[in-house]
Amino acid sequence: MTPESKKWKELSSNITAAHRALVSAMREIRECSPRTQAEIARDAHQAATTLSNHLNGGRVPEETLLRDFYEVIEKDAAGGEALPHTLDALLELRVHAQKRHCECCSVGYPSAHDLTSPGQPASRIPRNSPVRRVRRLRRQVRRREFSVLQERTKVPVPRAEGDRHPAQAAELTWTETGVVARYLADGRKRDADLLLWRAGTSYSADNILMAVSSCRSAGLRDAAEAILISAAERTDKQAVLNITAAFNDAGRHEDVAFMLTAAIRASN
Repeated sequence: MTPESKKWKELSSNITAAHRALVSAMREIRECSPRTQAEIARDAHQAATTLSNHLNGGRVPEETLLRDFYEVIEKDAAGGEALPHTLDALLELRVHAQKRHCECCSVGYPSAHDLTSPGQPASRIPRNSPVRRVRRLRRQVRRREFSVLQERTKVPVPRAEGDRHPAQAAELTWTETGVVARYLADGRKRDADLLLWRAGTSYSADNILMAVSSCRSAGLRDAAEAILISAAERTDKQAVLNITAAFNDAGRHEDVAFMLTAAIRASN
């Protein structure tokens, strides 16, 4: 039986995008266990208040606590569906969440010396921002003959408007849509990039469809296509095919063409 989705406390607008991404991932993982938070905390060798603090964005958890938390949920979910994030992905999000934007961001973060430790893994977030690449790739999609692209990839011709799969259910339901819009309006492109990158690289096919649809409905075209670029560049090619199929089934053929072009470019 799949656990019911928990109603979470709204995160503070003051936490960084990286910390927000970590907390969101932890919440998604926590929801895979039907047990109470107190029971999970006990088996993860930490106080219930400590786990609650981590799940509400109070502090970035220590690596050992994060590992123990993940292992407990993994055991609870054994025999069911895979957890929405791998342990490696969660630990990488923690590394980014530890980094401060400025010296005033001191609570819950390590010292500058800790951030420059030689043993710290390198970030896999692309330096060339997906948002910056959107317009260039969009021009490439326009130049490409769609008839040739459809023949090569077997993308069906879009159905009549009345026959399309209803995608309206996904509109404006991605909870981070407003956050991305605010980051972009405030000039915090790096924060927006991180949220969009995380959506494209770690979300399921259905959730990526939801995120892209929500961004497009909010007028965030570049953000929507940045998610598609990140999804197209996944190393798991089967995941890329599953995502493409989800958009195709929803009648989002322009998104399919855009994502396939991004995938072809990434493989060259």
